[in-house]
Amino acid sequence: MSNNGIIIIGAGIAGVSAAYYLNRAGYEVTIIEKSSGRDNCSYGNAGMIVPSHIIPLSSPGMISKGLRWMLDAESPFYIRPRLSLDLLQWLWKFKQSSTEKHVEESGPLLRDLLMASRDLLIQIELDVEIDFSFKKKGLFMFCNTDYGLSKEIEIAKKALNLGIPAEILSPEEVKKLEPALDIKIVGATYYPNDAHIHPGSLMEKLKSIIEKRGVRISYNTQVTDIITNGEKVESVITSDNQTFTGKTFINCAGAWSSSFMSMADRKLLLQAGKGYSITLENPPVRPDYCGILSEKKVTLTPMYNSLRFAGTMEIVGTDTSVNPKKISGLKNSVLEYLPQFEAEDLEGHEVWTGLRPCSPDGLPYVGAVAGYSNFYTSTGHAMMGMSLAPSSGKLLADLVMYGKSELNSDLISPNRFN
Repeated sequence: MSNNGIIIIGAGIAGVSAAYYLNRAGYEVTIIEKSSGRDNCSYGNAGMIVPSHIIPLSSPGMISKGLRWMLDAESPFYIRPRLSLDLLQWLWKFKQSSTEKHVEESGPLLRDLLMASRDLLIQIELDVEIDFSFKKKGLFMFCNTDYGLSKEIEIAKKALNLGIPAEILSPEEVKKLEPALDIKIVGATYYPNDAHIHPGSLMEKLKSIIEKRGVRISYNTQVTDIITNGEKVESVITSDNQTFTGKTFINCAGAWSSSFMSMADRKLLLQAGKGYSITLENPPVRPDYCGILSEKKVTLTPMYNSLRFAGTMEIVGTDTSVNPKKISGLKNSVLEYLPQFEAEDLEGHEVWTGLRPCSPDGLPYVGAVAGYSNFYTSTGHAMMGMSLAPSSGKLLADLVMYGKSELNSDLISPNRFN
């Protein structure tokens, strides 16, 4: 298939966001998606837009905490031991990145990228007049232990130092904002600039918009090879023997981005982090705000008339099978914090699983791929795909159009570990 424009690999939120801004700039865009386009993390996630999340996954204490969690079958974090050089390299870089210096360097960049995404989503909502249940009410970090609250207060102070509004609330103050919700906590932090959406609605409506504007999406099309010529990517070959040629290529393949990059003889340290969610269509109570059960790392997000609980991080390769222990842990966390829910309220609901693309330093890979003049990537957004993809897409559009972007940084370069 001949195409003189841009080829994007992956129709998750990263690929769709890049397509939205490049198409708006006048480029001819084709997206190649290996599946039906509805089985990726962009649909079943917590739907949170979180400018407050300025602490990367790799931070001081995460190694020891992760080792403790691995001993608990229902814990929110697990790494399956396996003989894999890629996993060992990823773990080594994760350890090296888990420093206070890395946190301090990453904070301002994450703030800027996350706030830019929030602003871009507001602009999309206004420009194309679509409803994706975008609620700009803020987010609670609910704490049911004094220690947990003290750690969240430390993070809130870091956020305030970066100019991100944050408040420390008593249980009584939380109750004034969420009068219908009973919750067992000793306190909470609150981030008024955070927001939440219905991710599936955003995805479906954005794809509909870009397709109406001329973007072609080729579903159930698996890329099997990349054809290069010197410093350029010329085309990609698919499993059904189609050839897609273009002037520019962008890797937005999510958890499979590393495999795609290797076809172009480039390495990308990336591990898939499996997450779960369950959605209650008629919950006993539906909060107005989104929140995170801090000690358990479980999220709750109201979406239209439903309520979604999500959580866990399993580094288990590309295995998407359901681990019953993790689902049990998620449900038990809900029951521990929320007495208005009973065990039967959480039974009988479909369990969603998805693979998040995780870099070892907790920062995304966004930018130009070294050694190629027409190859870019936007991946590695981990648990913050919905929060980081819009600004990543705008950043890529700027790079393609102008060769530079105000949002660009060496900290998110796809070449930083090479």
